[in-house]
Amino acid sequence: MTGARLFLCSWVAFSLHFATNIVREHYPAFSLIEGGTFKVDRYLDFHPDIFLHDDGHAYVGNNVAASVIAAVPLLLFDPVLDQLEAYERQRISRSAPHVEYRNEDHPNSRLFFARAAQAGLTLRFGASAAVTSVFLMAPLSALMILLMFHILLERGVSKRAAVALSLLFGFGTPVFFRTGVLNHNMLAMYTTFVAFHLLWVRPGERAPSALSHRVAAGFLAGTGLALDYSGVVPLLVLFAYAIGARLSTASFRTSVTESIPFVLASVPPVLFLLYSQWAMFGNPFLPGQYWMPDVSESQVYGTFTNPYSTEGFRGFTWPQLDLLLLNLFDPSYGMYVYGPLLLLALIPARWYKRDELILPRPERMFAVALFVAMLLFCAANQYSRIQFNSGFRYMVPLVPILFLAASDHLVRLPRRWLLVVAIPALLNSWVISMVREPVPESWRRVLAEGIQFPWLTVLKQTSPPDHPVIASPLLAPAILVLVAGVLVMIWRSGAKGGIEDRLA
Repeated sequence: MTGARLFLCSWVAFSLHFATNIVREHYPAFSLIEGGTFKVDRYLDFHPDIFLHDDGHAYVGNNVAASVIAAVPLLLFDPVLDQLEAYERQRISRSAPHVEYRNEDHPNSRLFFARAAQAGLTLRFGASAAVTSVFLMAPLSALMILLMFHILLERGVSKRAAVALSLLFGFGTPVFFRTGVLNHNMLAMYTTFVAFHLLWVRPGERAPSALSHRVAAGFLAGTGLALDYSGVVPLLVLFAYAIGARLSTASFRTSVTESIPFVLASVPPVLFLLYSQWAMFGNPFLPGQYWMPDVSESQVYGTFTNPYSTEGFRGFTWPQLDLLLLNLFDPSYGMYVYGPLLLLALIPARWYKRDELILPRPERMFAVALFVAMLLFCAANQYSRIQFNSGFRYMVPLVPILFLAASDHLVRLPRRWLLVVAIPALLNSWVISMVREPVPESWRRVLAEGIQFPWLTVLKQTSPPDHPVIASPLLAPAILVLVAGVLVMIWRSGAKGGIEDRLA
């Protein structure tokens, strides 16, 4: 099976580029495993979004659904994480030399590392980041590549072209960069695109989509809202799509009636959101951002300042043109800077035959509606301005549907021109995923320092500068060659029937 090889190779390639970042979604996951609670008292000083509530306990000021999901792989590896923490604490008790994080460009990261080292948590944190990236984000993104592959095959693309385009989707767009770190926006991307796929009635199929598909799509759309309040945008657009796409073959009343399973299935995840807010803050209807203290210029975490929480309603205002353009073109987090390939989605497909489109006209209308709605939402959310601290992520749910729209152009390009478009996109995405800095800085570092990996960079910055192996400039290229060899073996053995027969 080509799909099995595609999935395994993508999983390995994503895993190679994992980052050791501990993000806010990790802390409730840790607390769930440690004490079955959303209270994160132990980690009060580790993240600016963790605050002390009126009940005297600390909480994270964001939705915790992603933390619940992340707790699953972390629980499986908890014995290993416990051993790593015990080892570090023993090392501290023996007055071992203090480990420092040599990263002059990121004083906040140095402050975080110092606090984690003092608490004996650096090994546990690093391993936890590896677990959530390698065993959650990487396989889920690999499954997205596999889904894209099957969609392209269904829409008449040849197998060879479908493989190439699905890999281009995974590694030539911001999917590559965002897979390296646990992130609720990426999880919302998974739920949104799979829900769309379930609701999509292909030409030649009987409408409406199967009842089980509508139920699953509703649950996934509701989960997107439970993951983050921006999920309300895909939820509403998916609901409108479920009704609107059916109107060409049924009455409005029938279309609305058939959408009821979608609506009902979206309720349980939303109820979980309300429950989690009640459990943490004593009020099911007010989000964590409502309870967080204002973060003004006088309230600083290290050197990080966020004055936007005081603008509008907790950082939410009317859409602003400058923020709209920043979300698209800022070198630190702009969608078209991180994924220039997605610009092709803006080109109309009117001159192609309707029955030959990968993304038919009704689905293109869905893509347009989702694009406009997400763009306006993010242009109104002033927190979008602090993406410089994490890179492009707020509008990542748009990436798969925009790539499908772009595929109608990509699949029709002569091979020569496809390479002209694809190779720079792949290189740009790879460079960003290696360095995880704004795009110009990422390119500067790779051109000056060569191939690197996020986890290896941190390992070098926390190890003796004269370490004979870790400090070697040949280590990263050697790892790349080794992994490339593994990928070739997986692909070739699958082509001969070995691994495919075992996974079929």
